[in-house]
Amino acid sequence: MTTVEHTDDELLVWPNGELVDVASIEAYAEEARVVASHSLDDGTIRTPDWVIGELAKVSKVASKMVVVILRAEEHKRAAATRLERAKARKRVRVAHLPAAQQTAQIVLATQEEKDAYDDAVTAFEYARRIGNLLSDYTGRVQSIGKQVELTYRAETGRS
Repeated sequence: MTTVEHTDDELLVWPNGELVDVASIEAYAEEARVVASHSLDDGTIRTPDWVIGELAKVSKVASKMVVVILRAEEHKRAAATRLERAKARKRVRVAHLPAAQQTAQIVLATQEEKDAYDDAVTAFEYARRIGNLLSDYTGRVQSIGKQVELTYRAETGRS
């Protein structure tokens, strides 16, 4: 993961050079959500090969989600920093005003940074929840694997 210096902020980029932003975080998380949302209660007979393949697939996606969650958190923190700096700059400029006017001026002047921060928080929370969903899915596949193993053991014991 690379960071590129840009004025007083750091722009985060993915390994492929794409800028880390809300849209890219949500896109990577959505890919993982699709993997973790497969129904496991559809009555399909599972084999050991299926279990191994599914665990390999979800493991690959889960390892990527660790990076997505990390980048989402970094993006959220950077947005928080930008918001606080914008508030501080405006606070200095309106120090001569009464407190109520200062507050109103600060809120209005930092509306864009606040919206960006809120979007970053939402993207981080979404990515984190998808990470939890992957963990749950992995556990369910492992449970199926145990059932498959027990079934095969029982069948081989009957021969």
